[in-house]
Amino acid sequence: MENWRKALKIFLEDWPYTSELAGVMVCGSYITGNPSERSDIDVHMVLKDGEDWRERGNRLVEGYLIEYFCNPPAQIRKYFEGDHEERSTHAAVQFATGEILFDHEGTIGVLKKEALQWLQRPFEQTGETGVEFIKYAIWDSADNLLDLYEKGGSDLRFVYFNSLKELFNQYCQFLAVEQIPFYQIGAYLSDETYLKKYLKDPFPDKDFSSLFLKSLSAGTEEEMVSYFEKLSSYVLVKMGGFTIDGWKLKSPIEK
Repeated sequence: MENWRKALKIFLEDWPYTSELAGVMVCGSYITGNPSERSDIDVHMVLKDGEDWRERGNRLVEGYLIEYFCNPPAQIRKYFEGDHEERSTHAAVQFATGEILFDHEGTIGVLKKEALQWLQRPFEQTGETGVEFIKYAIWDSADNLLDLYEKGGSDLRFVYFNSLKELFNQYCQFLAVEQIPFYQIGAYLSDETYLKKYLKDPFPDKDFSSLFLKSLSAGTEEEMVSYFEKLSSYVLVKMGGFTIDGWKLKSPIEK
């Protein structure tokens, strides 16, 4: 038995709510592949239908960090739905790729099927008003970065990388593409292994991907400003173009 499975076995033998469990599933890098020394063991402790509590926690066992998620099925379904509304597939991917350790009532098997269905659902398209707000925000970020550069601001590098992250998220929103955690964007755009591991489709714009990856390696402040201007201009063209002179947006007030 692999060492991480021995640690997991010890953890499960110590679990205090055994009578309330419907099943257990382990997921993450130890199942999908390529775990690092910092990889934890993700475990879903699925409670029986009707339980009205949940718990999340961490335990170190035999040198392995075990992160557990204890939820009844109804709560897990809310995670699927909530993630989808936020253009995320985090919970659905975990269930779709996880390994069932036991499933006394067939609950996890059903949840795995539902997770796969959620992964097939398209995300909602952004409306015209939302797109206009995004375009203005992109222009504003580029203008703020240029202003900071011209003033010689010491925090330009910090602002640059945060602006890149925001620009990526804005373009994903426009394309109705999943929101990717910032620390995975580089892998998402460049690593086929990552795509297979997390059940992701490739980013739909190869030209943007290429330019974005180059922008991450910008060395000088001049290069940073240049890359951000190119990226923001590219995205604005893809979104239908943008001119600040005369821009306005009229919409109903909130009620």
